[in-house]
Amino acid sequence: MPRIYHLLIGLLASASHAQYTIDWSHAAADTYKNGVMAARDTSDNVVVVGTRSSFVGAANLFTQKYNKEGVLLWEQVDGTGVNAYWEQPTWVTTSVTNQIYVTGYSYTGTSNIFPDSVIVLKYDPAGTLLWRRTLGPTFIFGVQVRCVVDSDDNLYVGAAGLQPAGFHLIKYDANGVEVFHTMEAEPIGVTMNAMRLKEDRIVLAGTGVGAVHGAVAMWDTAGDLLWSRLVRGYSAHDVEVDDALVTYVLTSYQDLAQPLGDRDVILKTFGADGDSLTQHVYDFNGTDQPVRMALVNGRITVTGWTIPPAGGYMNWTTFQTDLDGTLLWNASYDAMPSNDEIPGWLAVREDGDVYVTGKGGPLFQGQFQQYVTLKYRNGVQQWAHTDPYYGYNGVACVLGKDSALYVLGQGSMTVTRYIDELTTGASEHPVTIPLNAYPIPANDRLTVYTAHGTPLPYRIMDLSGRTIANGLIEPLMHTVDVSTLPNGTYLLHADQAEVVRFVIQH
Repeated sequence: MPRIYHLLIGLLASASHAQYTIDWSHAAADTYKNGVMAARDTSDNVVVVGTRSSFVGAANLFTQKYNKEGVLLWEQVDGTGVNAYWEQPTWVTTSVTNQIYVTGYSYTGTSNIFPDSVIVLKYDPAGTLLWRRTLGPTFIFGVQVRCVVDSDDNLYVGAAGLQPAGFHLIKYDANGVEVFHTMEAEPIGVTMNAMRLKEDRIVLAGTGVGAVHGAVAMWDTAGDLLWSRLVRGYSAHDVEVDDALVTYVLTSYQDLAQPLGDRDVILKTFGADGDSLTQHVYDFNGTDQPVRMALVNGRITVTGWTIPPAGGYMNWTTFQTDLDGTLLWNASYDAMPSNDEIPGWLAVREDGDVYVTGKGGPLFQGQFQQYVTLKYRNGVQQWAHTDPYYGYNGVACVLGKDSALYVLGQGSMTVTRYIDELTTGASEHPVTIPLNAYPIPANDRLTVYTAHGTPLPYRIMDLSGRTIANGLIEPLMHTVDVSTLPNGTYLLHADQAEVVRFVIQH
């Protein structure tokens, strides 16, 4: 949608005391693309991955990168090249050097619900595919395959397999060379939901073998399995590890003191050696189902959904505890009683502020399901934003280094950048100064026009986000020497001004 429309929404939100601003929001031109996951790099660029149903065209894996000003730097498409095969991304992450790693599945045919192979991709910051790896056919049928990357750009891929069974952990070096592919000696993992890296430890969690079990397993980064445990509960939905290498497993289980169907949230802890430590139970008066948790600055934040005891529609429940399991606060979001509210993801700041995105109400022109993003501080809702897109659900959110929050919507693979005006960090100002550049493509000189009355500091960046030139733009008209730049596409940034994309062609 046009940028001016979203700036207007932000102004209206501010005028209604919403205390946030929508800096920008961009949807894919192909509305059949569905967003899956998002990550941020050290330059505050946001990288998102998505897919498209094979019933409406090529079912490829899409990776996009936006800078903080909302400019789409690049999009890369990965496909099998075989019509009967289609791809589904599951995860994206970035390294300290801003390399981009994507994992996903390949399916054999449009009607097969079981993935055939695991796909691993590595892109450099400019979007160049450095390597692609395929694991299979491993008959992976877990709900997730994920990856984490260490400070040396080694990549660890986690999955759950059927043949052979159990959790799988695969390590690649920065060049894509497989260092090891290890799995459990006595398999307990059936599907995989979560993966974390803490120091030299890697932990996987998911559904376990047998009736009503979660599973958790920990390796070191050399590939040695340290311990694995079954957990009583309806799968292990998420996992975290603290500085003492205590592992926290998020699950849920039947409340035996209540009628059939009532379920509580369970937070189970294991010591560094895998010994069972404690178990904390949280009952929010209904059928409670956790979705995601985050451990930040000594606090654990959980979001999920609750069905009231009498049945009916889901409401999302968010709560925060300390590391001893003490409940610090809990909050419920039920914008419309006759509508489901279901969270998709959360992000937590060091000061404890919590952002949750998902789907729900309120009702908008007869549309029950729409995108929702909100903020809590100490359990008190600070603001909420709903967008009138039917079926447009928030699926991922990541924090910027300033007061920004990036949210990925499922529908149209939409990326939105919020400026939270209540954060302790400095809020950024919306873009106000127009810039124009001529000619495009340019050869040796680029002429920049602006109505600004004073010089503007500028920088020229390549599509990887690297600054390659800087200076001052003089008022009204200024000529920039670009004769030394290689042929290609570049971005001109100036303080509080629009970003100009230009092409050099000598």
